[in-house]
Amino acid sequence: MKVLGIHGIGNLRDGKEPEIAVQMSELWARYLAEGGTTGSDVRVAYYADLLADAGHQGEDGRLEDLTESESQFLADLFDQQELPEPAGVAQGWLTFLLRTQLQDIVASKACSPGVMEWFMVRLAREVCLYLQPAAAREAVQERVREAIVAHQPDVVIAHSLGSVIAYEVLHDCLDVQVPLLITLGSPLAMPKAVFHRLTPSPDNGRGEKPRAVHRWANLADPGDLIALPVKGISRRFDGVESDEHCSVHQTYRFHHVEQYLKSDKLARLLAGVHTGDEQPA
Repeated sequence: MKVLGIHGIGNLRDGKEPEIAVQMSELWARYLAEGGTTGSDVRVAYYADLLADAGHQGEDGRLEDLTESESQFLADLFDQQELPEPAGVAQGWLTFLLRTQLQDIVASKACSPGVMEWFMVRLAREVCLYLQPAAAREAVQERVREAIVAHQPDVVIAHSLGSVIAYEVLHDCLDVQVPLLITLGSPLAMPKAVFHRLTPSPDNGRGEKPRAVHRWANLADPGDLIALPVKGISRRFDGVESDEHCSVHQTYRFHHVEQYLKSDKLARLLAGVHTGDEQPA
């Protein structure tokens, strides 16, 4: 079985793209094997270098350093209270609201405030940079499209921001047919922050299964903040065959790909591809 992985945020690494792709492929293959899926030809399409903002290379991400659009992205993500439109809100006031909400998340997850803040800042920067109609989005899509065409996968496994990239690329990829798309911890259904900025644009409040995909299954940890709203993929998109909860994470690791790849539910989905019985569990 040929698997193509498309990673999520926070994966920028030192080195050249081909070598990093090999390293990530080996890591994903190991995680899948630990979850019970062995003998697969696993490749990961690496694109994080194309979203590296030259002005934000440091590891110390702070809410105060976010742009207005990045801050509003997090406000849309948290969506715990009604926030004014960005144009009418002082940057400091919006940041104060975000920090208050972030403190609630930190308390609920029992994790380090610094780790959570770094994660949220990284999320806002990478997602916002990708979703801008600019050269970075086109470059990311082209690299992922080339990986799909070269590998001709039986399964595409797309995590986090990778699911957004996979959705857009597979709508526009006429060179392949993908039997199974599995999205993990996907923000595709996130109102305003992601859903309404997709290409192709949703029609009457609904997206649809990409044209190159035969079947689409989604897995989301109910505690994964990035995968909200609950069951959002099947509620927002037509053609989703399976949309299941998958409780695999603890504390700040609520969005890491490792435990998703090791999960029993993912192994059962992939086992159907092994046997030719592709009905999801």
